Formats: sequence, structure tokens, C-alpha cells
Amino acid sequence: MTLAALAALTLVSATPGRSSAQVTLHRVEGIAAVVGEIGQAQTIILRSDVDLRARMRLAGRTDAGALPLAPIPLDLQVATLEELVGETLIAMEAARVQIGAPTERDIARERARLTTLAGGPARLQELLAALGADVAEVEASALRRASVAVFLVANLDASLPSDAEVERVYEGGRHPFAGQPLDDVREALRAYLMQSKLETAVQRWVGTLRDRVTVRVHADFQPESA
Repeated sequence: MTLAALAALTLVSATPGRSSAQVTLHRVEGIAAVVGEIGQAQTIILRSDVDLRARMRLAGRTDAGALPLAPIPLDLQVATLEELVGETLIAMEAARVQIGAPTERDIARERARLTTLAGGPARLQELLAALGADVAEVEASALRRASVAVFLVANLDASLPSDAEVERVYEGGRHPFAGQPLDDVREALRAYLMQSKLETAVQRWVGTLRDRVTVRVHADFQPESA
């Protein structure tokens, strides 16, 4: 799940044979990125963090019994690192402004979302075993994402688009529901507009924080054109 999708879900929800899991991969080692300055608030994102999140996403997309244990494409590594950097920046900002600690319910919600991302509890456990990873790594991600969710609820506009706005966008045609009657797609279009608004707002927050906080990315994670 991308950071923007996390924002949308948070605010709207404020609303046979040998198993591949028996093969354990060597964990990738090293630093993927460092967020923050030395001597100040600083968070290190490990290559293993990127690897786990990317493989969780792939596990949720692939058939049961076929764990994603092949090398991860560079573009997915880069996108996953960007997602983790965004989460880290916002979580660090939430701590800086003391927005408030997430509740157990907040953490449980993000734990459930990460589990769903990986294809469900059994799939996630199978993947963790194959990678030699620990459930504590998922818990740490759930806690960070819960902190992000609390921050977003406090700082982003959660109001739903009005009927007038929905109708104006429908008439303009810049939406994925062309050719369908407005009454049939009104609420789907409203949700689409809400997600678009939240994606823009989250991108703005992450961009602002990247201007203020140093992010040093390991060269191996730079796109080939960089």
C-alpha cells in the first residue's frame, strides 16, 4: 500500500509438495537510506526493510504457494524505498510536533493492512519464515504507519467532495467513469476525488519535509538514469 493510499484509507475510515517457505534466503544487508542529520533526530532505513516490504507487496499479488523469492526489480525497490522514506519523514514530523501517540486500535489497523498487503496471515508467516525475518519487523512498520495515520488525520482535510464538485468533475470528463450514468457512479466518483485530493496533499507534505530534512539514499537504489 502506498503512503497516499494509507492516507485515503485512514481518513475515509476515520471511517501440495515441498513448500517454498522451507527455503530461507539470506537477508540483504546494508543501509538503503538515512533520514535526518547526524547528531539530531535520525532514522536509518535498511536494505532488509525495503526487501521485506517489496516482497510483502509481491506476495499479495502472486498465487498461494509461489512466494516471491526471486531478485526484486530495481523499479520496485526504488518505489518501495520512496514509500518508506515518506512514512519515515511523516512519522519523524509527528514525533517532532508531538501530535500524540497512536492507540492500540490504530496500530492494530495498520498491522491488519500490512497483513492484507502480504496476502493474509498465513501468507505473511510463510514469507517471514522464507526470509528469516521476524514478526517484530512487521510490528515496527505497523507502529510507524499508525503514527503517520494519526498525523494525517490531524493535518489533512478529511471533508468529502460536495455533490456540486462531483457533478462538475463528472461533466468535465476527467475521471475513469466516462459513459456511465452519474447516479450509478456518484459515490465511486466521490471516493475517487477524495483519494486524488489526499494523494496530492500527502505528496505536498512529503515534498515539504524532504526540503527540510536531509535524505541520503544509497547509490544502489538510484534509478539507472539518475
